[in-house]
Amino acid sequence: MLGVANKYYRGAADMVLVHIDPAALTSPLKWEPPAHIDGSPALPDEPLFPHIYGAINLDAVSQVIDFPSNPDGSFDLPTQLTAFSVTHIKHVPHLHQQAAELSRDAWKLDFPEDTTQTYLDMFNVSGTYAGRFVEVFAAINQADELLGLATLVDDDGLPGATEPGPWLAAVFVVPEARKLGVGSALIDHVVNRSRELGYSEIFLYTDHQQQWYEKRGWTYTRDTLLNDMKHVVMRNAH
Repeated sequence: MLGVANKYYRGAADMVLVHIDPAALTSPLKWEPPAHIDGSPALPDEPLFPHIYGAINLDAVSQVIDFPSNPDGSFDLPTQLTAFSVTHIKHVPHLHQQAAELSRDAWKLDFPEDTTQTYLDMFNVSGTYAGRFVEVFAAINQADELLGLATLVDDDGLPGATEPGPWLAAVFVVPEARKLGVGSALIDHVVNRSRELGYSEIFLYTDHQQQWYEKRGWTYTRDTLLNDMKHVVMRNAH
């Protein structure tokens, strides 16, 4: 929404954002690539957009949000869409496919053998299982959009690790939400959950975010290697 508004509607003073329930629409809805002004075909990596072929019946509209432009004509997301909550992944099954695809792309360098199905399987067993546990949490905004993910797991697959666990793992925030505090909220949620489970410390490893975690109370433990890349193990005691 923000990219389209800033590219095509800068300075518009009468814009609104309309939240539509696709299941309630009486007109056909199709997800399609953008139409190029010069008539050239869509590229394979271009996003799909929802196009409604016909009238929008008003009972399909669940929310209308004012979307004014800034004095310089640009647009920012309204506060209604920057607010978010953190929930267990099992509560948002309709977002599992998107979450799995994002996770696969985010961690393909560290875990090249993981597929979308790897993460779908993880979401399906999120909670204690067979003497082990993994819990996945998602940050969701008020438009029911996925903003980020984080995982609490007993073993994060770091070769040769001697730390007892549990681990904060797979923290990911979509680029559009990286200045909204989503990452910090996800981390705090996982740390608090580990405390609820009776753990006095939690660990993570990272290849380039050591300073970011240090600002949030994590301390350096040791250097390590993963896929021949330098990482550091960090600890949060509580």
